[in-house]
Amino acid sequence: MTDIKPQEQTQLSESIKTALGKARQKTATVARIDTGLFAFNVITPAVATFLAGLTSIVGGNNLIPPAESIISDGGWRLACILVAAFSFVATIGSAFKKPFEDRLSRGNQCVGRLLSLDLAMTAGNRSREETSWEYGEIVRNYPDFVS
Repeated sequence: MTDIKPQEQTQLSESIKTALGKARQKTATVARIDTGLFAFNVITPAVATFLAGLTSIVGGNNLIPPAESIISDGGWRLACILVAAFSFVATIGSAFKKPFEDRLSRGNQCVGRLLSLDLAMTAGNRSREETSWEYGEIVRNYPDFVS
C-alpha cells in the first residue's frame, strides 16, 4: 500500500464526503417522489373501483341526483365519466413510476459505493491510487447524483 500524504488524503476524503452528501440528498428527493407516485398509483385505481362499486349499488342517478335533473341518466353518465377518468389517470401515473424506481435504485447504489469508499478511506486499508480510481469510477457512473 502506498503512503498517502495527509493533505492529499484530506482532500480526497472531503471530495468523497461532499459527493456522499449530494448523493444522499438527491436520492432522498427521488425517494420522496417515488413514494408519492406509489401512493398516487394505489389511491386513484382504488377511488375508481370504489366509485364504480358504489354507483352499481346505489345507482348513478341516486348517487349524483343533480346530474339526473340536467340530463336523462346524467348521474350514470357522470359516474361512468368519473370512473373512466380515475382509471385513465391511474394508468398514466403508473408510466411515471418505473423511471423513478430505476433512478432510486441507482441513487442507492451510488450512496452505497460512496459509503464503502469512505469507510475504506477512514480505515486506511486502500491505497490513494485505488481510492482515487474507484472514486473516479463512481463519478463517471453516477454523475447525476454526485454533481
